[in-house]
Amino acid sequence: MSILLKFVFLTVFLMTQLSGFGQKDTIAVKSIEGITDKMLELISGDIGEERDWEEYRQLFLPTAQKISIRQLKDGTSRSRSMNLEEFIRNVGPLYARDGFEEYKIGLTINEFNGIANVFQSFYCKNLIGTYEQRGVNSYQLVYMEDRWWIASTMFTNESETLKLPNELLFSEYQLN
Repeated sequence: MSILLKFVFLTVFLMTQLSGFGQKDTIAVKSIEGITDKMLELISGDIGEERDWEEYRQLFLPTAQKISIRQLKDGTSRSRSMNLEEFIRNVGPLYARDGFEEYKIGLTINEFNGIANVFQSFYCKNLIGTYEQRGVNSYQLVYMEDRWWIASTMFTNESETLKLPNELLFSEYQLN
């Protein structure tokens, strides 16, 4: 094969690979459901599997906050707020060490003029069998630069006394 033909082949191959990579990110952030599903996909994985934190960062505004609300045994609540880098540094290693799986079991979207609030009910567990929960992720999103961005997330788990209501669950997860 001539050098020119090899060059053309290599150029076409690289362009195809790069365009496919760029589309992967672009498709997820074009819709509200796409970006929220992508977040769950990126934190889920097997034991020992490193997460793609660079792709994860690309879902969020640089100033994004992640807030967890926990109900304590005495009935009071406690919140914990982290910026994106704190979350990756503090929680990220646990995902790889123990494995983690999270998927949506309900979705409610409210959107107006480039802002959105999403309630995404979830089921999650680690893969070593020491953690399993259901709860709600609340996303605050903004549409800018021809895509959606996550401005912040809050999440809380259901408790013994407060279960997820059926209206926040897909029909196959509802209690009769």
